[in-house]
Amino acid sequence: MPRIVQYQLPNIDLLLDRQSRPNYKVNPYHPELQTEFISFLDKIDHAISPFQRKEIEGAQLPLCAAAYAPDADMPQLRVYLDYFVLLLLVEVMSDVSNAQAGQFDLDDMINLLNTCSDNEPFDTSKQKDPLVHLAARFARKCFPPLSALYRYDATQVDSYLAHRRKVVAIHPVIAFNRWMSQVKLSPEILQTPAFEGLLESTIDLIALPNDLISYKKEKSQGEDIHNLVSVAMVDPAIPVKSGDIQAALDFAGVKISEAYLRFQQCKLDAIAQTAPGDSETRSEIMRYVDILLKTIDGNIVWQIDPRTVRYHVFETPEERAQWLVSICI
Repeated sequence: MPRIVQYQLPNIDLLLDRQSRPNYKVNPYHPELQTEFISFLDKIDHAISPFQRKEIEGAQLPLCAAAYAPDADMPQLRVYLDYFVLLLLVEVMSDVSNAQAGQFDLDDMINLLNTCSDNEPFDTSKQKDPLVHLAARFARKCFPPLSALYRYDATQVDSYLAHRRKVVAIHPVIAFNRWMSQVKLSPEILQTPAFEGLLESTIDLIALPNDLISYKKEKSQGEDIHNLVSVAMVDPAIPVKSGDIQAALDFAGVKISEAYLRFQQCKLDAIAQTAPGDSETRSEIMRYVDILLKTIDGNIVWQIDPRTVRYHVFETPEERAQWLVSICI
């Protein structure tokens, strides 16, 4: 018979040293964006079911946009919101049961998205086109009838992590944040090992906390296969016994800590590769690092906010304060 068991989540705030960045704040335009979004949902209410509306509102996509882009202006925030709405649509439509039921036509959807994305990337006159284009590319990878990429079942942590980096939807957000802030770093610099390490560790610091935070939701829905916590319990190379959820949660915390240490080392390596006296490049590197950290922090803020019922991690303020999670097993 199912029972509720309380587990100790690793304290992600401590693992990511968030106390060293006390000035992070959600974008002040969030209330205005939320009002616009609810007005939009009211206008399309006749075209969606009550369940779909509840799911869309519960995801708190305006908060997601405002958290990931704390320095964006209102038009830029609207771009983010467009992108996240598309991603939520992709996730819902790529559900295996929906795919098997034939409840969508992938080619029609992709063709529609592609008709809106003929401009060069980040054309400031039509800012949403590049994100629509990227969402279309992401959708092509996700839909089960065309590819097994998203529904990849891993039994080894290393292969799972490599795969997770490919499908996490944060790549366009990082690129857009870099463009929005007009960071002046050449493609050659961004392709050096230090910067590639910065990007990869940033992706890990978004994907792996998401695995921890979403494990409760996925476990309750029987969809916890594609999650580091679950993979740790089946990988024979990992010292975690099958079914030992607490040990698997602890292991995920270790991987997050390792990723953050790598991020810090890559930052030092990136700074060290600048020429002596090149203060301009050094300043741009620090701005880029700051953008990455705000993206990492925004991800946590959005996912654990009590308004984000998409994850509904903590049942009480006491659970949130102690990073405790109650899971039905």
